[in-house]
Amino acid sequence: MKTILFALILFSSINIYSQVVNIESRRMRTDTTGWTGSAEGSFQLSKAVDEIYDFGALLHMQYKGKNDLWLFLNEARIIKGAGTQFINAGFAHIRYNRKVTKELLRWEVFAQYQYNKALEVGQRVLAGTGPRIKIIESDIFRAYAAALYMFEYQESVDKLIIERNHRTSNYLSMTLEFERFEIKNTTYYQPNMKEMQDYRILSQSDLLIKLTDNLKFKTGFNYRYDTRPFPGVPKTTYYLSNGILFEF
Repeated sequence: MKTILFALILFSSINIYSQVVNIESRRMRTDTTGWTGSAEGSFQLSKAVDEIYDFGALLHMQYKGKNDLWLFLNEARIIKGAGTQFINAGFAHIRYNRKVTKELLRWEVFAQYQYNKALEVGQRVLAGTGPRIKIIESDIFRAYAAALYMFEYQESVDKLIIERNHRTSNYLSMTLEFERFEIKNTTYYQPNMKEMQDYRILSQSDLLIKLTDNLKFKTGFNYRYDTRPFPGVPKTTYYLSNGILFEF
């Protein structure tokens, strides 16, 4: 099934500081093998002290085989605040998921390239691997967990700061689905293996309400905490969004 998300307007607080990318929210649940995909286009506007404009585009392709899954993501964003220049952010992500046992265990391998001027990140390169476990799967409730190793290379926009870190990327993903609505939550915890006080947390929650067979209303809250961001970037940030989801 292909999905296009039109985020028509944001009328609550918005924060553009998001470094941990929630890949779990991009997975498409399908019972058939072959290619599926989605394209998202968004325009977002919010005002607290100043107005912030956010333009974004996301391309998602997914291939499901009998025992494996390929996931490809590419996103670009342009953000403009009052009295500021345009800020560019984006990422490219590839992930391979292989079935190890019939139901319980899969193995994942991934790589990602990211840039985000708002976070002072000139470039961030990730590569990792590890197990993904199905905790429970029923008609109305699904839960998955993973504990992955991740190598991280990142440098600041001015190239004065260069970091090479070994982290674990741990997440818990849950979905509660009914006939007319569904609730999703994914929480990531990414500590530095050499220094556990250096860690990031991302928690994203979404509520989707079915309006018609093809149309859903979507509202989401994204919370991020980074104990050691680049200078000038706040440790705690958040993002609240509302939009319309069209499926065909």
